[in-house]
Amino acid sequence: MSQTTRMCLLGWLGMALLAGYAKIGWSQVVAAGQVTVLKGATIIDGTGKAPMPYGVIVIQGEKIKAVGGKNTAYPADAKVIDAAGKFIIPGLIDMHVHYRPWLGELFLNYGVTSIAVPGNPAYEPAEREPSYRPEARSPRIFSTSGRLPVNGAMTREQVQDMVREWLTRKPDYAALPSFNERNAQVYQWTAELVHEAGLMVFGHTENAPGSVRAGQDVVEHLWGFAEALMTAQELEDFHKGKYLHWGLFLKDQARIDQLIKDAVAKGTYLNPTLVYELGSQTALARDHEVEVYNLFRDEKLMAYFPRNLAEGALFKLRAARNFSTRYENQAAFSVLDPKDREQFYDAYRLCGQFLKKWVAAGGRIIGGTDDPSSGIAGLTLHMEMAMMVESGLTRMQALQSVTGWSAALLNGRRKTASIPTVGVIADGAYADLVVLGADPLDNIGNTKKIERVMKGGRFVQLGYTTSYGAPKPAETAIIPKTPEPEISAVAPYLVVEGSPDFEIAVNGVGFVGNSVVRVDDIPVPTTFVDIRTVRARVPAAAVSRALPNRFNAPGPEQNNGVYGDKTVKITVFNGPPDGGLSNSISLRVIAKWMADEKN
Repeated sequence: MSQTTRMCLLGWLGMALLAGYAKIGWSQVVAAGQVTVLKGATIIDGTGKAPMPYGVIVIQGEKIKAVGGKNTAYPADAKVIDAAGKFIIPGLIDMHVHYRPWLGELFLNYGVTSIAVPGNPAYEPAEREPSYRPEARSPRIFSTSGRLPVNGAMTREQVQDMVREWLTRKPDYAALPSFNERNAQVYQWTAELVHEAGLMVFGHTENAPGSVRAGQDVVEHLWGFAEALMTAQELEDFHKGKYLHWGLFLKDQARIDQLIKDAVAKGTYLNPTLVYELGSQTALARDHEVEVYNLFRDEKLMAYFPRNLAEGALFKLRAARNFSTRYENQAAFSVLDPKDREQFYDAYRLCGQFLKKWVAAGGRIIGGTDDPSSGIAGLTLHMEMAMMVESGLTRMQALQSVTGWSAALLNGRRKTASIPTVGVIADGAYADLVVLGADPLDNIGNTKKIERVMKGGRFVQLGYTTSYGAPKPAETAIIPKTPEPEISAVAPYLVVEGSPDFEIAVNGVGFVGNSVVRVDDIPVPTTFVDIRTVRARVPAAAVSRALPNRFNAPGPEQNNGVYGDKTVKITVFNGPPDGGLSNSISLRVIAKWMADEKN
């Protein structure tokens, strides 16, 4: 049994020990074989159809047996639950998750009953199948069974062998390495074989129009379109770190309209990962930060959730994803030049404009968060929907992105049409449902007003259990993480005894806007120059208290400096989340008598 499976089983075992959930008086347990009816709620089925007031959902076992208006028939001995005044939507789907078993409760508590894992970790069938059980305290896992190892040097026969072996692992869809001009032909061969198997192709791309032509079904992130709009010189300069953000290139509306038209004509889906890429640039960032802060105040959750990941989630909402050499990869807004800050906001506005055009052209968007890269899970998907609405999508479209549209993608390119098993409220689909206390079509934020979650016909016990993540998971970093810095040199590297205060330049790698130089472990005022250089003021007191010459062995007294110099330890500290203390380097303090003799 794998570590992943063991962790999942621990969480599921904890569920059996929980007491019944009393909210709105609904029974937690449904007797085996009994028909359950949810009656009176407004049903929003995930397909984009108009909401159905006074709806009836008939559930038998794990599946929905019937769904319809108030006159829908059901057995006389069915267990009827009055849901009048409520709103029922399908269980949500997060289509881009790098799942860890200790995320399961977070997903379920936020109504996410299905997730798709694009290759990392590589969930095999034996690990996926237990997640489908109604009693499993985790979302259903759909997986690529690992990322297909495509490289440009492969022959067509090698590609065929690779795909044939991969299909034996029963993948739900395919994830390919990032598309570029070097692997374009092999990418196309692979996509053709994946499509023949009835599955969809998902992945990164450095040239979205090219990858779409080669068979990519789901464009992961937006930068592949932005790069396609750059001139050759702009692309070269972008690779050299001369621009703050790729989103700034989504400006040529005539070309964008054509790119979108071509992609939509091929049925391409878009996975924008707004929170992961641009979560701090939304006007909702501060509200989201408060929500995250309140979430991680739950002691039961924090008994097992990695604390640095929680801290990282808060920090990421206050930092911009930077692509220039002027700042670190994740730059806190507090260190940005005001004009640069406005450019980041402009990049977000342009990305939102692109999304609105995409949907207006008939394109589909899938909601996927890349979690836990953002430091959260479950809640992130609701933030994603809110950012979509802020960008100009309707509330129904935002809801479809995490229900019906994602469900259609999971249904793949199968030759025989069938209804999706998840993401819709329809006859034959899994009874994965979320009961809301308010209408999400009035306010997309109402998707968080969750009163009940059902998975496979059973209501989920909401809340967190301290033993769910046992054993406590290893620390996991957000992406991009705050690095641990390294020092390679200081300038000046030596001073004379008795020197007054002076400025020192510290050179190395991994410096960030809030890096702090420490002189003999005492923080001193620091100025960030760039990711390789920080400057700091060294006080005279630090030189005067430099360590005695540690190179001089006991014996007859000799002047300091005969065998070595006194030293002052210089280090750099990057604060949390993640970060840490650098190696140390010695600032040499030359004895005054030696300096006098040299002079």
